[in-house]
Amino acid sequence: MFDVFLYTLTAMAGGTILYYTARKQLLRRIEVMEEDLERYAEVIAKMAEVQSRTFEKFSGRFEELEERVLDLSIPSQDPELPLEKRHQVLSLAKQGVSLEEIVERVKAPVGEAELILNLRKYQRGMMKNTAAPKQAAAHA
Repeated sequence: MFDVFLYTLTAMAGGTILYYTARKQLLRRIEVMEEDLERYAEVIAKMAEVQSRTFEKFSGRFEELEERVLDLSIPSQDPELPLEKRHQVLSLAKQGVSLEEIVERVKAPVGEAELILNLRKYQRGMMKNTAAPKQAAAHA
């Protein structure tokens, strides 16, 4: 009977040792995984920042190129082409021509000319506002 008791006690002690050893190993693995996760999060944040800067850089360049194309292009003789109207409206607005005169010259409805100009303002505002969330995140 004592042998059974001793055997049971030994088995329980062995089981307890095994449990705590396995628990310690699992806790260490969790710790390592948390450290890895933090490193991955930092790398992803850096990648997102690089992508954001690259987007801003190229967006500005595309805008500059579009301005140069508008300045250098020769208007078509067919003012009914949608892109031609857009080009003419933007070009005249850049020259400081009033909305009423633009509408008269391009023979476009006032709403269409306003829409073209407002879309341009909106697009420029969106390009400038892409930096705002990044700055806010940096201050957080």
